[in-house]
Amino acid sequence: MKRIFAIGLITVGILLTSGALAWVYFNNRVEPAAALSLPDSIAGLPITSYTTGQEAITEVEKLHGKAFPISLASIGVYGNYEITLWATGAPSETFAAEMTNAMQEKIAAGNSPFTPMNEINNNGRKVHVLEGMGQRHYYFQSEKLVIWLAVDPALADTAIQQTLELYP
Repeated sequence: MKRIFAIGLITVGILLTSGALAWVYFNNRVEPAAALSLPDSIAGLPITSYTTGQEAITEVEKLHGKAFPISLASIGVYGNYEITLWATGAPSETFAAEMTNAMQEKIAAGNSPFTPMNEINNNGRKVHVLEGMGQRHYYFQSEKLVIWLAVDPALADTAIQQTLELYP
């Protein structure tokens, strides 16, 4: 019995050490903050301001915390805040999927200013549609990216179509 207990403790120790090493590896694997290019215009509105690199990553972390490694980010404002595009990059598609799922769970729990409206199936990709703060919001995963689009409802259909084309 003592031998089984000792083997169990050794196994737990190995698993904890492996988990810690994996965390250090993935945490350090995040590349230096880079800029993610944004379109010059969406739905006919020109980009009027943007934030990229570490400054954009800091903005994303303020909203969502540091639960996920973010390798790059850019935030663009179009027109007079009729559209805001957030593009955040993760080190892998798995991390991007986890980020998207975490947002969905948090919003579904009711702890946000957003009301889920529906989901759009875009070529097998799930696009979440929300309302809140006087705008329509869309978020989805595009490979290693997580995209969030906040848009005036009058421009929503055109803006989401263009954004989905830009981030397939």
